[in-house]
Amino acid sequence: MTQHSAAHAAAQRSHAVEVPVEEAGSYQVIVVGGGLSGVCAAVASARTGARTLLAEALPFVGGNGTTGLPVSGLRARNSDLLVVRGLVTEILDVMRHRNAVSDDFARHDWIAVDAEQLQLVLGDLLESAGVSLLTYSPLLAAVRAGVRISDAVFYNKDGRALRYRAEMFVDTTGDAQVARLAGLTTPMGRHRDGRTQTMSLVFSVAGIDERRTPPDGAVVDLWHGLQESGVVRRNQRRNPSINSVINRPGWRSFIATRIHVPKGTDNRLLALAELEGRKQIEEFVESFLRAHVPGYEHCFLAQIANHVGVRETRRISGLYEMSVTDLLTGRKFPDSIACNASSVENHQPDSGSARWQHLNDGDYYTIPYRSLVAREVDNLLASGRCISASHEALAALRVLSPSMATGQAAGTAAALAAMERTSAHDLDPELLRAELRSSGAIVD
Repeated sequence: MTQHSAAHAAAQRSHAVEVPVEEAGSYQVIVVGGGLSGVCAAVASARTGARTLLAEALPFVGGNGTTGLPVSGLRARNSDLLVVRGLVTEILDVMRHRNAVSDDFARHDWIAVDAEQLQLVLGDLLESAGVSLLTYSPLLAAVRAGVRISDAVFYNKDGRALRYRAEMFVDTTGDAQVARLAGLTTPMGRHRDGRTQTMSLVFSVAGIDERRTPPDGAVVDLWHGLQESGVVRRNQRRNPSINSVINRPGWRSFIATRIHVPKGTDNRLLALAELEGRKQIEEFVESFLRAHVPGYEHCFLAQIANHVGVRETRRISGLYEMSVTDLLTGRKFPDSIACNASSVENHQPDSGSARWQHLNDGDYYTIPYRSLVAREVDNLLASGRCISASHEALAALRVLSPSMATGQAAGTAAALAAMERTSAHDLDPELLRAELRSSGAIVD
């Protein structure tokens, strides 16, 4: 191929694709991403008084909360001190009345939830708050002029993309997709090489004879022994997590796969990750559980999560980047909008196991408002696993309870900024903190 023809081919490949666009309306706040963090952001925004749209690429809301993952604890490290409250405890309390979490959920380090009931609760919550919901709608474009994002454009099966305008945007996509499509800086992975934490595909098995099963720790030891014997070769995950499944006797939920692809923002690589996850699940169930674990001889694969669990991709470049030192030293920020004590659980790309780092007993850290505010534009906030944090700090902040707390804070801030006609940069943190306190959240 000549140099000219190669250049021409590259130019042809870079041409934009034109899609008919329908002007679909305007809102004060648009939240993009309908995981638990996004649901909390949208509900908080609507309750604060802003006309709010929640857009999600999947057919349903709840994200990783619907895959069988437990919610991370709400207390200070090894303490009875409750440091997380607000929408997260409101949701869990509704679940408790449905017998979908344990009565004493606040005392657990990991809170098992009934994922099917959770989907019902979240739908009711959005509807009662007056949130407009748009599902089946991946984000196609974020239109920016200077320091403001004006529009979000979403895929629509009807053939015409849907364009919505808004005064404020909240990026709860997990991939900083709004920031990326708006042309903003979006760091990914470790600072030194960009590599990200590994992925896992959650699954459940049923048909367990619980009278004969060894303790979960003994099951983990059996797995390690089988790995070392060379009988299992594909799955190198160490220390698999085993969780009870509420209201389902004879069931266990497993986080027991280790999947690594170069990045979790390329659909072609995600397709490979989904296939690899299923192969590892089959090996774990057939070659390990059924073959080697008492009580599991007649177990069967009951459920595979609807999507692979991506722990880390892009994040915003915020007014402040949280560090792992901030977490481990229990730093308390003057503009804090949420508290947590989740440990650093770094599923390193070059290791078969997670590296855990814990706070001191009785301690917790706070999350500053500045880590939710995109540095390069005036009207974008983020929550969940795309807030401004280092690779190491994100290994704690990505889990469900801090994600839900930052979602509530980001949605509240977006609504206040829209109604006060100010920017996310200029919003008074004390006004936000007072609003969060009035809604039951713990901010410091």
